[in-house]
Amino acid sequence: MIPQAKILRVFQLIGLLKGGGRTIEQLAQQLDTTSRTIYRYFKLLEEIGFIIDQDFHGRYFIHREEGESPEDRFTLEEVSILRQLIQSGASGHPLRGTLLKKLAFHSEAKDVPEQFLKLRVAKLFRTLSDAVDQKNQVVLKNYHSANSQEITDRLVEPFQFGEGFQSVLALDTKDKQCKYFKLERIGEVVILDKPYKFSKLHKKSSTDIFGISGRKEIWVSLRLSLRAFVLMREEFPLSQPYLEKEEGDEIKSYIFNGPVLHFKGVGRFVMGLADEISVLGPPEFKAYIKERIKQQKLV
Repeated sequence: MIPQAKILRVFQLIGLLKGGGRTIEQLAQQLDTTSRTIYRYFKLLEEIGFIIDQDFHGRYFIHREEGESPEDRFTLEEVSILRQLIQSGASGHPLRGTLLKKLAFHSEAKDVPEQFLKLRVAKLFRTLSDAVDQKNQVVLKNYHSANSQEITDRLVEPFQFGEGFQSVLALDTKDKQCKYFKLERIGEVVILDKPYKFSKLHKKSSTDIFGISGRKEIWVSLRLSLRAFVLMREEFPLSQPYLEKEEGDEIKSYIFNGPVLHFKGVGRFVMGLADEISVLGPPEFKAYIKERIKQQKLV
């Protein structure tokens, strides 16, 4: 059980850090607590996934999610109202880190994974879930294909969600192939009043952190700059358990050490941020990246 006062103070701290840079002394004064307590709260926030950074003037701040406005944070007045609501209800609430983060981001999504904090993607997920339950065909309107670079409508039969619910595995009725479609690339999902026609062709599979399927699990190690670290967390939320800050380094860097099923997905990420990432291993992945670089130079 976490005392209500501490929960509310953490909410206030998140709001202050998202509102701009503040020193430890300023935070302690505004929250009516000690500098030591602020550092303890920092550790808690980092453990549940927040990125706390420091500017050249010694002021601390939290990196905001893409598209998040400073006005979206809790104000002190709103926290005061929240305090009254909590005090009028139960004496306390057992809160986990994920719940704290959802509340801090004002998420209205319930019982869905963390990456569905964006309402549009959550809506797509729910519609596709209904289609899977009903075993109906759907049209993926204005799907942005990364391979063909085309925007088209796809008539598909969705039957399984990818790891972390970032994608949906569906049979493309045009070529009768099972493919993963990333939810964020779908414009709209339209459920048709037509049942599955090709159920026998539905082949389930699994994907890795980067949304790529494969048979053999291989562990890849990378050294990331702060920018690469932030982008990996935002674009591939399932990478979070495999990321850690590198200790004893004046220039802030982070280490990713995680499993992949194919070099294609992680390789694409590394190539896109070549100046921000160092490949630590394995040797096979280093050779893969070198070959990709060689091919690009020949084009």
